[in-house]
Amino acid sequence: MSSTSDILSKILDEFRTRGFSQISGYNRFGYIRETGSAVFISRETGKDTKVPFSKIEQGIDAVKSDPSIYNAGPSKLRAYGITHITSPIWSLLHLVSLSEY
Repeated sequence: MSSTSDILSKILDEFRTRGFSQISGYNRFGYIRETGSAVFISRETGKDTKVPFSKIEQGIDAVKSDPSIYNAGPSKLRAYGITHITSPIWSLLHLVSLSEY
């Protein structure tokens, strides 16, 4: 099992390389830039959003504790304290395969 920080690094590397994250049937999120604590994404709705690394890590830990979240949809992340940015985080979590968790 990979550490949460290792998985976060893989997700960010893949996001940077691809330039976007999208799950079939869901909105697309584009890579804008990173700071030391967050990644900025573009949304199809036009509003750029800051996604803190700590929230992505919460999502990673949620999938590690309950792998069914990976395929359950973004709203399932709410039970783990993630609100407002569930869709982009859920999309980012799919930049690595479930087996990497």
